[in-house]
Amino acid sequence: MGFSGPLEDRIAIQELNAAYGDAVCRKDRDGFAACFAEDAIWHLPWREPVHGREAIVALWLDQIANYPFLNYAGFLGALEVNGDKANGRVWTRELVAGESGPATQVTGRYDHQYVKRDGRWYFHHKAFNPLHGMDSIVTD
Repeated sequence: MGFSGPLEDRIAIQELNAAYGDAVCRKDRDGFAACFAEDAIWHLPWREPVHGREAIVALWLDQIANYPFLNYAGFLGALEVNGDKANGRVWTRELVAGESGPATQVTGRYDHQYVKRDGRWYFHHKAFNPLHGMDSIVTD
């Protein structure tokens, strides 16, 4: 896939990914929500895809309630911008600690589709692919 498209858009998408990571680490509901288009889809492999910003936020709040501590880190591995749409790949590492267990590390890859609306980039489709560490994560 590589990197292609206007540099200004690629920087804005990089900043979107950074804002997402920051909101996750701070458990900032509004910051998290602001990353998604109204009609976005979030797919976690242990659940059916979730449609719509508010449903995505509700699922995220439900998932993070299991972890008093979490630290998310991700880096953009590929990005192709084509007009007001883009596709990208982000490699992730999350350190999480549950209330009744030791800290664990989860690594994975997000495959993203982005959309630009009113001059701003959003996640339009976000699909997580776990690579390691999911056996100790609460997925209910």
